[in-house]
Amino acid sequence: MNRRLLVFFILVNAFVSLTIALTVVWIAEQRRPRPEELVVPSTTAPAVILVATPTSGDAQTTPGNGSLPSDTPTEVTAPPETGETEIYVVERGDSLSAIAARFGVTPSRLLEINDLADPNLVYVGQRLIIPVSQQQADAPGGSAVGLPQQGLQLRIQNAGDLAAESVQVVNDSNGAVDLQGWTLSSDGGPLYTFGSVLLFPGSWIWLHTGSGQDNSINRYWGQTETVWQSGSTVVLRDASGELIAQSTVAASE
Repeated sequence: MNRRLLVFFILVNAFVSLTIALTVVWIAEQRRPRPEELVVPSTTAPAVILVATPTSGDAQTTPGNGSLPSDTPTEVTAPPETGETEIYVVERGDSLSAIAARFGVTPSRLLEINDLADPNLVYVGQRLIIPVSQQQADAPGGSAVGLPQQGLQLRIQNAGDLAAESVQVVNDSNGAVDLQGWTLSSDGGPLYTFGSVLLFPGSWIWLHTGSGQDNSINRYWGQTETVWQSGSTVVLRDASGELIAQSTVAASE
């Protein structure tokens, strides 16, 4: 093969390759979507805030919604009123119903104010917003303290059984009671001093003789022997030492 023929084949091959490349580019350009085809029309109507104002004459008109009569009421959903609140940190053994009972509110109210979906699901360390009752808010320092108008009740269960022995302090009054510094004792026996425990009307707290983890409705004394026996007297005194309630352990308790 002479030199001229070799050059001819090289040029032909280059021309064919260039033609193929240009053809591929042209096809790709034809298949590329146009810019206006890339715009996806929104299917969500723009948010419109309707303000009902008393007018006479022409109706108000809002974009995309046509015209509305001027006397058409506008329905507005307002957030729930919370008023005064406090924060409670969920402890081991707590439940939503027990927390509600302790603070004198309904479980449904706690669900609403904390935006909870499941009343059976709370976890240790969770911070709950607790609405403060009017009775609590009106009291000095934010707590309704002092003597209850109808008294507190003491109920003893399983006396003589360390694993189950307990005293229930029930607030049967019509006012909230703060047990901070109050004591529970038996004649000549050990003395238990309550920490910060706020009992709303109808709520209660259990004091267990043995050991355990304190929570919103249970306190544990940590005794290694039973405290209550048949015939012994359970005495509840306030922080100043004044007698508030007492109960005698019956033989059947």
